[in-house]
This record gives sequence, C-alpha cells and structure tokens, in this order.
Amino acid sequence: MLDGVRVLDLTQYLSGPSCTLLMAGLGADVIKVEPGPSGDAARSLPIIKGDHSSYFAQQNRGKRSVCVDLNEPEGHELVAALAGQCDVLVENFGYGVLEKRGLGPDQLRAANSALIYASISTFGRTGSKAHLPGFDLIAQAYAGSAALTGERDGAPLGSAAPMGDVGAGMMAFGAISAALYGRVSTGEGQFIDISMVESIFNMHPFAIQGPSQTNGKARLKRTGRHFGAVPPAGTFQGPDGWLAIHVLAGQWSRLCDAAKSIDLAGIDKFQTPQGRAEHRIELLETLESWMQTFSSNDELVAHLESHRVPVAPVVDPADAHLNDWFVERGAVTEIHDPHLGSIRVPGFPIHASGVPRREVEPLAPELGADNAAVLTELLGYDQSQIDSLTDSGLLISNR
Repeated sequence: MLDGVRVLDLTQYLSGPSCTLLMAGLGADVIKVEPGPSGDAARSLPIIKGDHSSYFAQQNRGKRSVCVDLNEPEGHELVAALAGQCDVLVENFGYGVLEKRGLGPDQLRAANSALIYASISTFGRTGSKAHLPGFDLIAQAYAGSAALTGERDGAPLGSAAPMGDVGAGMMAFGAISAALYGRVSTGEGQFIDISMVESIFNMHPFAIQGPSQTNGKARLKRTGRHFGAVPPAGTFQGPDGWLAIHVLAGQWSRLCDAAKSIDLAGIDKFQTPQGRAEHRIELLETLESWMQTFSSNDELVAHLESHRVPVAPVVDPADAHLNDWFVERGAVTEIHDPHLGSIRVPGFPIHASGVPRREVEPLAPELGADNAAVLTELLGYDQSQIDSLTDSGLLISNR
C-alpha cells in the first residue's frame, strides 16, 4: 500500500518505531537515521546477546539504517538533505532537540513543502507541558488510565502493555496515512503533533462524558478484577486458570442457558442489570462456584463459546505461540536473526487483500548498514565521499 513512499525515521525506543514499523510493513522505504556512535537507544535494551538486542530486532524489522553523528553541523546538514528527498519524517526526540540542529518542522518544511513531518512526544509540542520529559507510565498516569486500574481500595496501576507508546505510534501512523492521501490533491505536506497522553485519553468512552452529564455522580472508580457497573464482566477463576467473561444485557439469556444446571435464570435478583449490579459479589461467587464443576478451563471455555457467551482464557503472551488462533492469524511469528537466532515476535497486525501474508519476516538493520546505499541513492554521493565521511567519524557503521 505504501510502495514508493520514503520515510526518514528519526525515532528511538518504542513510540516512533511502532509507527514506522507499520509503514515498513506496508511497503514504505523506511530509512532509520540513528545518532552516532551507538544508534537507537533500543539497541541496548534486553534481551542482549553479544552486541545485539532482540527488543531492537522486533521493533525495527524491514528498515534501513544510516548512522550519523548528530552533534556535528555536518551531520545536521546531511540529515536535512535526506529529508529533502523524503515524503515523511517521523521523530520522537525531546522538546527543541531537533530545532536546535536546524531539523525542526518549520525548518525542514520550508525547504520541502511536500514533507509530512510527524512528531511524537509525551505531552505534545504545544501547551505548558511541552518541554517536559516523559515515558509511557507518565502518559498513563496523566491520561487517567492508571486512576481507573487496580483494586477498589488499592493503588492505581499502570498497564503492562505500553498503551501510550504504541497507541501514539498507531495514531501517528493513521494521521500520516491521511496526510499522504490529502497531499495527493494539495501537493502540500503537514506537521503532525501526536501526544502519548492524548492517545490514551481518547480511549475513554465513559470516564469524561459520564461525569459531565451527571454533575460528577457517574464517576468511574477502580473496581479490581470486575467491572463494577455491568456484572458479570471481569476475570474469573476457572478450574485450572483464569478467564475473562463480559456479559451485557444482550448476552444474559445466553449465559443463563449455559448455566442451566444452577438455574441462573430462576434467581430473581439477577434478572435485571440493576439487580446484577446491586448483587454483583453474590453473582460473581455463584458463577465461580459453577465454573469449578468443569474439568478444565478448556472445557468451560468451549461450553460458553457454544452458547455464544463472550469468553476468553487469560493468555500469557509468552505462551501465545502455543495457541492455535495466534498461529492461524500469524499474530505471533518468528524472526531468524543471524546474531540472535530464532526470536518469536508479534506478527504484522494489518490484514488486507493488498497485503500478502509474509512467509519470511524481514530483519532489523545492522547499525549504519545502509550508509552507502542511502547516500548514493538519495544524494548522489560517490564512494570516495562516503569513505571520507566514514573516516571523519560523521558516518558510523558496525559492518
């Protein structure tokens, strides 16, 4: 879908690379500009074997690497020249870092008005907090997701899944795609400003509008492993492990059919949504006792699925490769890295008729592996120029 689109990737760690990983998967030529001498900081994240990181290998598949000393003016000029030959630039540096080097959106778009320049940060590039540093957990706290996660009387909790990082990366991916479409008719690029906080804040379907419409009465609170307002919904202890059930009014009769052995439909106080909410603890205990009558979680899940009750086992991601669905969808796949060996990673999540399923996963690049190829293709450098830049330390490669 993105064949012919050239992306200058000035990102590191997770939020930016999550965006450009999707673009590379759809056929874009993603040129990852890494700051010398050691490149993307993710190259030092676990698991490390020798000088290679499986974290980096997962997040940077199918990209090319150019490693440049960004502390030197010549390095800034080189990156600016590359941006002049690209359709998209994605960055997640700290506030003002690139502007000081002449690589900010106003500076680069003045030279290339068709450039789509996407910036990802914790708080965005405007507002009183634009200058502050932050990571995923900071975004989860400020965006309100941590306030609503955890036991009712316990501490607020962050999600183990990096919602802010990956959510912002996906939001940037969507905005860039829209900007590419818009550029077809206008010829003009865009500056796209994505904040991790807003990427999470926009995930709240009720927590903002509900209190607004009820003078604060309908304020969500932490409810632990069960949704307080719409039981039965939450995680339940099955015969040999945990599972999740989410039953709304439309599915209640199906659950009653599934639980005929305990005559769930005959217990009057459970027959209305209000009654189930008022007696939720008793309802949950009743259901968990019934669940223990099955020989295994697999048998219980199959029984509930046969009655079309929304249910799922709580899957440990480390074991996803043992689950048929993940294998069938290609949701878990393997990279065969020459340094790290076989690595299981999440598969490409976009399924479309124009995106054939990959039989072999592309590899992440070696640091600076594509210095010569990129500078020759985009800027017309000859080998003597590339050798000179390498000898001066402006270009870095571990090949």
